[in-house]
Amino acid sequence: MNWQYRLSLFMIMSVALACGGAEAPPAEAVEPTEPEPATVEQATTPEMVGGGKTTEVHPGNAGSPHVMTEWMINEAHISITYGRPYLKGRTIGESVEPMAGKVWRIGADEATTLKSDKDLMIGGSHIPAGEYTLFLLASDDEAWQLIVNNQTGQWGTEYDEEQDLTRVNLDLSESNTPSVEQVTFSIGDDTLKIEWGTTSASVPLALHM
Repeated sequence: MNWQYRLSLFMIMSVALACGGAEAPPAEAVEPTEPEPATVEQATTPEMVGGGKTTEVHPGNAGSPHVMTEWMINEAHISITYGRPYLKGRTIGESVEPMAGKVWRIGADEATTLKSDKDLMIGGSHIPAGEYTLFLLASDDEAWQLIVNNQTGQWGTEYDEEQDLTRVNLDLSESNTPSVEQVTFSIGDDTLKIEWGTTSASVPLALHM
């Protein structure tokens, strides 16, 4: 075997060994990633305000939450939707509504809305089943009137007196309990009540027979 042949054979074997060398280590096994659980939005849990089930409609443009409170009164489904401003140390009639001689939306933002699926009596006034807005007028002699108005869906400062259904006088009293920080509507014991600060304004409420 001549030297040229031996050199060729040696080169072939070297290349074979280089290509076939030790096997590459196996790649590390990667465990499949568990999918992230889907985010489920929690339903807002209603709270009890004013004796009724209350849910937030929206936070409010200036920090006064807009809520809907619902009651079942003698088979009537009644709801009031209104903004709930905070008193924040202000004085009613001086630095915060209601102001004497001015119509107030009884809350904040959109007009306060009353709905009932049954005819009602508020004070001595018949309120047919349906939807209305509520306003309040405080007079100079500290008497308050509740206004039930036929216009609906408007901003709370848009009041049209020509669409009034009725006005009823409210009984006013000063509460001995701690001041009510947010405007609160309540219905119970045949009474519709508005509480704000230490003032409580109420009127009889019943089904129309």
